[in-house]
Amino acid sequence: MDQAGILRKFIQGVKAMSEGDEERGEDNFGSDFMRLRRLSTKYRTEKIYPTNVGEREENVKKNRYKDILPFDHSRVKLTLKTTNQDTDYVNANFIKGMDGPEAYIATQGPLPNTVIDFWRMNWEYNVVIVMACREFEMGRKKCERYFPQQGEEPMTFGPFRISCESEQTRTDYFIRTLVVEYENETRRITQFHYMNWPDHDVPSSFDSILDMIGLMREYQENDDVPICIHCSAGCGRTGAICAIDYTWNLLKAGKIPEDFNVFRLIQEMRTQRHSAVQTKVCFMWPYMQNIELFFIFLQDKIDSSNRLSGVIYDERWDTPPPKPPRIRSSQVEGDVKEEILQPPEPHPVPPILTPSPPSAFPTSKTADPDPRSERQL
Repeated sequence: MDQAGILRKFIQGVKAMSEGDEERGEDNFGSDFMRLRRLSTKYRTEKIYPTNVGEREENVKKNRYKDILPFDHSRVKLTLKTTNQDTDYVNANFIKGMDGPEAYIATQGPLPNTVIDFWRMNWEYNVVIVMACREFEMGRKKCERYFPQQGEEPMTFGPFRISCESEQTRTDYFIRTLVVEYENETRRITQFHYMNWPDHDVPSSFDSILDMIGLMREYQENDDVPICIHCSAGCGRTGAICAIDYTWNLLKAGKIPEDFNVFRLIQEMRTQRHSAVQTKVCFMWPYMQNIELFFIFLQDKIDSSNRLSGVIYDERWDTPPPKPPRIRSSQVEGDVKEEILQPPEPHPVPPILTPSPPSAFPTSKTADPDPRSERQL
């Protein structure tokens, strides 16, 4: 099946899931998300992916949320030492991408006592930074300020001096050029700061997120150097951005596999970073963003009669589907983490994934073991 056919198949599958929800009163997305939650609970309670380093007494104070600790097998280890007291610990994990095992660094928003560690990590890996939260949201501190805005005085964190050279205002986000000085070297690091991501929700616009991710890849084209993505806990919004960017990279390379499976992709991510794509509404969002991406691709395939080869449109889907409905949660991100949903009829928990080599991460190379995989997308 060619790429266009694969994309149409995915769009039709998501449409079928959504229509099943409406017509039969089912919650297919909620059912799949509950399965992810059960897996994450199993990882934690059975110590399938240990978090021993994050649990050490000397590191507990470096974790923003006590229940979001980095898995030992994929945690980022710092080798740059600025003092004799520095350790290799930071609450961050590598997440695999299309071409390598360290495409993304998923990390928490720094704390007052971890800002230096945050900059040690950024300097060591020479990253592009994506910030998907505000400093304060809903009256709560979500992230320590680790950079000055344009026109503000430089900020100093230990041996690092940070100044803002330029700041571009885009719809819903900023692009900043941060000048970072360490010892006798100066570097410029680009930061994308998405401002309008509602707490416990998803952005109202697909366009600005896709615009930001597209520009992000202009600044960091390859998986050889990671992109550092953080929100507050480093799992919900962070995981959603990783999932969308990963799919976009597959699409640009013409490598969307015939068995492309969003559930499987996020399940794999959750073996690398705790609670990646954290809530039900975040779980639904990559489906909708992928449809937006796939529609854009398919528009380029329209012939002179303005028709696609194959049926993907009908009266209700002549444009990409609307974003998921608002799902408000009383839970505070990082405290109780995932939304409490009424569980559907129980389904068997799929086999536990072991950390896989880079070649196994693309979903084209992993078969879904679940007998319901025809419905899962």
